[in-house]
Amino acid sequence: MVGTNPLAPGDAVDSAGVRATDAAAAVDGASSPFGGPKGYALGLMTEVLAATLTRTALGDDVRWTLDPTDPPTKGDVFIAMDPRAPGHGPSLGARRAPAPPGSQPCRRRPGLAGDLDVRPAITADVPERH
Repeated sequence: MVGTNPLAPGDAVDSAGVRATDAAAAVDGASSPFGGPKGYALGLMTEVLAATLTRTALGDDVRWTLDPTDPPTKGDVFIAMDPRAPGHGPSLGARRAPAPPGSQPCRRRPGLAGDLDVRPAITADVPERH
């Protein structure tokens, strides 16, 4: 059953590729990529990377784990990054390009005061390398 609430403009397209706010029309279409063209490109790059690394299907040939008719042909890729690796940390800000003349600094969300250091929370369970 399809909901009766309208979709946000730009969230989906109908079967003809036209933007749709009607959920019933969008069922036969597709959801739009988040982030516009950059979001689409990032999603495409991620799919190509995963299919290449796992030597699995790409695009319309992908069959999901719970597909009732065909065996799965999808691949999963997990990327783990060490936040203490070179290129992260205080030196990263030093390499950043200077702000253009007349630009304003970013405003913090209300309730945040000072710099927020998330490194202890991220690295708490990461074992030390020897």
